[in-house]
Amino acid sequence: MAQINVTGVLTQTMMTYYERVFLERAKVQMVNEQGLQKRSHPQNQGKTINFTRMEPLALATTALSEASNPSASAMTASTVSATLAEYGSTTIFSKLHKLTSIDTGLKEVVEVFGQNMGETINALAGTELACGTAFFPNSHGVSTVTTGDVLNSSAIVYVVQALELARAQTYPDGFYLGKTTIQNKPTLLKDTTWVNAKTYSDVKDLYKGEMGELYQVRWLLNGQTVSGNGNSGAAACTSVCYYSYVHGDNAAGAIKLEGDMPKLYIINEPDSGNVAGRLTYISWAGAYVAKILNSAWVQTVKAVAA
Repeated sequence: MAQINVTGVLTQTMMTYYERVFLERAKVQMVNEQGLQKRSHPQNQGKTINFTRMEPLALATTALSEASNPSASAMTASTVSATLAEYGSTTIFSKLHKLTSIDTGLKEVVEVFGQNMGETINALAGTELACGTAFFPNSHGVSTVTTGDVLNSSAIVYVVQALELARAQTYPDGFYLGKTTIQNKPTLLKDTTWVNAKTYSDVKDLYKGEMGELYQVRWLLNGQTVSGNGNSGAAACTSVCYYSYVHGDNAAGAIKLEGDMPKLYIINEPDSGNVAGRLTYISWAGAYVAKILNSAWVQTVKAVAA
């Protein structure tokens, strides 16, 4: 491993400062987590999390007889399981640099590690969202995608319709949430009905990376590109599709483990593996899993760049 820098034993004040720097950089990257059902999993309760998804009841359109109670209705539920896994990254620093360099170098390294953690979690959440229901603009399929099949207002109208037909829940403000790529961003912003987040007429708490609204969807910019030629195993199309995700409330979850939340570690005290205390280890690590709870409530839009 590369040896770059070191500090002495950190004071609590310095560690708090580095943790803040680390988290600030990490949070900027975590767009795909926005709007997901976030929860922590208790320690010593296994690494598999089960979500119970209740199915809507049939409509009660038959009139009751006078002075009679409604008949009992059977509740239907399904279980969605997710398994926690560990992720992380480490680098090693030599003690020599402590005596020859200023401390700002460590701040920069901590920022890099914060970005790496944020991008990793963002990618894990995005990989899961990509497993939603595939949507191709203009009613095309994977083998017939063409250069005109872009993410625009026409496509979004039908994405929203698909969510509504699936009875996907909106967020409390009545909107769905969309996450798109840099490649698909221009066709959204060029739409004449686009509402820029900076000019919202009502007061809203902005999501990370929020750009604006279009047809009942609040759009966030996901800096990570996910692309492909469509579904695995299907006939290849000639145009590259970039993936955007549109979903409702409670459509997916993001779970972290209590006692092992993804976080920053700086260790430089002497121990059996670092007898002379001449090495500093900077790491981030933690347990995490993202899981779609209802695939019909997550539309994975596969569109060509403008």
